[in-house]
Amino acid sequence: MSAENNKMPPVPKPKPELNGIGGWLILPLLGVIFSALFMPFRLWHHNQEVIEYWSELTSPGSDYFIPLFKEVIYFEMVGNAIIYGTVLYLCYLFFTKKKLIIKVYAFFQIFSLSVMVFDLVLANQLLDLEIDSNDIRELIRGLFGCFVWVPYFFVSVRVRNTFIN
Repeated sequence: MSAENNKMPPVPKPKPELNGIGGWLILPLLGVIFSALFMPFRLWHHNQEVIEYWSELTSPGSDYFIPLFKEVIYFEMVGNAIIYGTVLYLCYLFFTKKKLIIKVYAFFQIFSLSVMVFDLVLANQLLDLEIDSNDIRELIRGLFGCFVWVPYFFVSVRVRNTFIN
């Protein structure tokens, strides 16, 4: 026998097991963490003038009264409270690696997009506010979250191997 025939074929390197918070999973994690940190400040900044002029905007006798303004703001407040509560819960689920994160993350993305769409429609129809480029950008971001991250959470091997509790 020649020396060439005695050589064994190279052993293939084992594929690294996809688990743990790494890879593409870092991006939704960062999004959830940044949302938890910055959402209260963003909401305060966004609603500062509303709070300041609340009585003028919601009192029927005022020159600045806007019919149904109060209802639209209440809708935003309830929607944002649910979203923020979900964000905090997602932080817990991420770091404790709970299986439930898949469904909660899907709810978060779909509910956030739904609130955004309803808010834009309400503001446009009831308050006669125009949809601007910032609204469109946020809408595209929400659609991206629904059409990219939700399926990723349901089909990803890394997600399945990471969230096992």
